[in-house]
Amino acid sequence: MIRHYFKVAWRNLLRYRTQSIISIIGLAVGFTCFALATLWLRYEMTYDGFHPDVDRLYQLSQESRVAFQTNKTTGFQIPLATELKQHFPEIEIASAVSETYSYYSKWEVLDLSSPDGTYRQALELGIDSCFLEMFNIRLLNGTRDFLHDSGQIALTDEVAIAYFGLESPLGKEFKPSDDEYASPKIVTAVVSGWGKHSNLPFKALTKLEKRKEFSYAQVWIKLKNGTDVESFKEKLYAYQTIPDQWGFRYTHFQITPIQESRYQLFSHKLVVQFQYLILFSITGVLVIVCALFNYLSLFVNRLRMRAREMALRKVCGSSNGKLFMLLSMEFVLVLLMACVLGMAIIELTLPAFLGFTGIAGNIYGESLLYFAVSILLAMLVFLLLVYYFNKQLFRRAMKAGANKPRQSFFYRFSMVLQMVIGILFIFCICIIMKQINHLRHTDIGMERAHITILQTFADDQIEVLAEKLRQIPLLTEVVEGASPLFPPSYNIGMEIDEWEGKQPTDEPIQVEQLVRGELLTKFYKLRLLQGEFFSDSTDNQNKVLINETAAKKFGWADPVGKKVWGNKTVLGVLKDFHKTSPTTPVAPVLVTLGKHPKVNGLAYAHSILIKDGNHPWETVRDSIHSRLKKELPDVKYNLTNVEEEYEKFLKSETILLELLSIVAVVCILISAFGIYSFVTLTCERRRKEIAIRKVNGARVRDILFLFLKEYAALLLLASAIAFSVGYALMKRWLESYVEQTAISWWVYGAVFAGIACVVLLSIWTRVWKAANQNPAEVIKSE
Repeated sequence: MIRHYFKVAWRNLLRYRTQSIISIIGLAVGFTCFALATLWLRYEMTYDGFHPDVDRLYQLSQESRVAFQTNKTTGFQIPLATELKQHFPEIEIASAVSETYSYYSKWEVLDLSSPDGTYRQALELGIDSCFLEMFNIRLLNGTRDFLHDSGQIALTDEVAIAYFGLESPLGKEFKPSDDEYASPKIVTAVVSGWGKHSNLPFKALTKLEKRKEFSYAQVWIKLKNGTDVESFKEKLYAYQTIPDQWGFRYTHFQITPIQESRYQLFSHKLVVQFQYLILFSITGVLVIVCALFNYLSLFVNRLRMRAREMALRKVCGSSNGKLFMLLSMEFVLVLLMACVLGMAIIELTLPAFLGFTGIAGNIYGESLLYFAVSILLAMLVFLLLVYYFNKQLFRRAMKAGANKPRQSFFYRFSMVLQMVIGILFIFCICIIMKQINHLRHTDIGMERAHITILQTFADDQIEVLAEKLRQIPLLTEVVEGASPLFPPSYNIGMEIDEWEGKQPTDEPIQVEQLVRGELLTKFYKLRLLQGEFFSDSTDNQNKVLINETAAKKFGWADPVGKKVWGNKTVLGVLKDFHKTSPTTPVAPVLVTLGKHPKVNGLAYAHSILIKDGNHPWETVRDSIHSRLKKELPDVKYNLTNVEEEYEKFLKSETILLELLSIVAVVCILISAFGIYSFVTLTCERRRKEIAIRKVNGARVRDILFLFLKEYAALLLLASAIAFSVGYALMKRWLESYVEQTAISWWVYGAVFAGIACVVLLSIWTRVWKAANQNPAEVIKSE
C-alpha cells in the first residue's frame, strides 16, 4: 500500500514538475536560512554558558559618563573589585580582569614561535587571585606563583603542548617572538582552558598589572546563593565609591548576566549586530512560509481538480485514513527532498559560514534538529489543511455543479501573502541600499577621503618618522603630535561645570577635548559656522573652539565671545562632525591648543593625506612600508586607512543587505513561479470556460483582461499591506541613525512597477497560450 501511495505521489510531482521544483528549492533555502541563522543566534546567546553557577555570574558596568561614548563602559580602577566585595555582603567573589578592548590592556595577541618555524596565536589575560576560584579554572601542573610575580606566566595545556611538545614547560622561558616590548617570562603553571566560546578567551594567564595611573580592568562578580538580584541591583546603582586620587567617584553601577554580556557589553565583537541576526532568522521563516503557502495553494487547487476522484475512491471503500496517507505522501516527499537539498546547501556553504562566524560545535546535529522542527510544523499545517479540504471537497463532489470554477479564500490569501512577502523584501532592501549609499557619500563634517593614520609606540622617533614620511612623493601633508579624529584612538573626556549663563539647576556637561586644534582644523578641513579659527596673529592660549552640539548644550544662541571652562573664551563654532559610528549622536566637543598629555609612554598617531587622491591606498601603503623598512627598520608602527575604518561602521548593514538580497531573490522567484503555476492550473481548470467565451465572440485581449483584473486587485491589496508594514519597519530602523536617508516616493513606484511586470509577464505567458487554443478542440476534449 505504501508503495502504491509513493508511486501516485511521485507521478504527481513529475506531472507538476515546475511547481514541485520551485516549492522544493524554496523550502530548502528557507530551511537553510532559518537553520543557520538560528544556529548562529543560539551560539551568540550561549557564550560562557559552560561555567559552573553561570546564573550567579555577572559583569559590572555603568552608563558611560564620557561625551564621545554612548554605550555602557566596563573599565574601572582595579581596586574597585575589592571595595565592592567588602561593601556588599551579597557578593561571594569579585574579580578584576584586564580590560579586553582597551588600547592599554594586557589582552594581547602573542605570536608563539615553535621550534619547527610555525607560528601560533595565544591570548594573554591579566587576572587577580580571585579569577581562578570564580571561574573554576583547574591548576594542572605547577604553582600559583604567577599570580604574584609579573615575571611568571601560566599556559593552558593546549598552548603548552603546541609550544613545548611533550616536554614539561615548567621553569622554561616563554617570550612572544619578534616582540621587543615584551619581557621574557618563566612558565610556572599549566592550567585548564575553555576554548573560544567565551567573552574571556585565554591561552595564557599573568598577574594583573597595577600601574600608578590609568589601570583599568573589567570587574566580574559572583553573587551568593539566594541573593535577591533586583534588590541588589538597586543598592548597587545607588552606591558611590571611595574617591580616587583625582577625587572622582564611580556610581550608578549596573550588572549584566554573563550570558547576556556578549550582545549587551561586547557587541563590538559581533560580526553582525544581534538584532540583525534575529532579523535574518525571521527572514528564513518568511521564506519557509512563502514556499509552504505556495505549495499548499497549488496542492489545494489540484485537490479541487481531483475532488471527484477522491469521492469515487471513498465510495469504492477507501477509508479517510488511507486517503489521508495518499495525499500526505506527496508532501512528505517534498519535505524530505527539501531537507536533503537544504543539508547539501549547508554542506557547500559551511566552510565560508564557519570562517565568517567562528561558530564551533555540532553543526550538523543542530542543523538537523532545526530542520526537523521546521518539517514537523509544516506537516502539522499541511495535515490540518488537508483534513479540512478533504471534508469539504468530498461533500461538494457528490453534488451537482461541483466542478464549477470557484476561487477559494485560501487561494486568494496565499497569493496575497506571497506578494506581500516579496514586495516587503524588495522594499526593505531598497531602503537599506539607499541608506548605506547615503552614509558612504554623506558629508560627515570632516575630510575622510585619502587619509591614512600611522600609529607607533616609538615616542622618541615621532619627529624622525614624520620627516621620513614627508620625503615620500605620494604624500602632500604630514601632521605629527595630534591625535586623529577618525578613527578615534585616545580622547580626553572632561566635565565642564563652569560656563557663562549657567543656571544653579544645570547639571555639569560632559565634553570631549581635542588638542592641537590649529593642526586638526586645517588637516581635516573642519568648517566654521561662526567666529574665526586659531591664528598666529592673536593670543590663542585662552581661546577655544566648540561645535554646534556643545553650543546647544551650553544654551547659547550666539556663542562667540562667551566664557567657558574658567576663563576660556569661545573663538568660533565648528559645524558638527562625525568621528564615530553613524548610529552615535555627535558629542559636545571643545577644541584647544597644546599637546596631548602622555600616558604610559604612548605615542600618538600621525595623520597622512594622500596626494591629490590620485593614488590607491595599496600604492600609498606599499610606499610607506618600503621607505620606513629601509630607513627605520627597528620602528614598529601600524597603518590605518580612514575610509576602510569608516566602512567597518557599515559592516553589519552591508552583511545584512547581502543576506537579505539572497533571500529576496528566492522569495521573488517563489512568488513569480507561484503566480505562474496558479495561472496555469486556473487556465487548465477553466479551459472550457475560455473556449465558450471565444465561441461567443470574446477576443484574446478580453480574456487576458479578465485574468489581469483579478490579479491586479490582489496585487494592489498586497502592495498596500507590504508598503505600510515596510514603511513602519524602515522608519524605525532609520531612526537609529544620526544621518538618515529619505524614504522617497519613487521607491514605492519602482518596487510596484517591478512586481507588476513580474505578475503581468507570468499571467500573459500562460493566458495567451490558453486563449489561443482552438475552442472546438477544447470542448471536444472536455
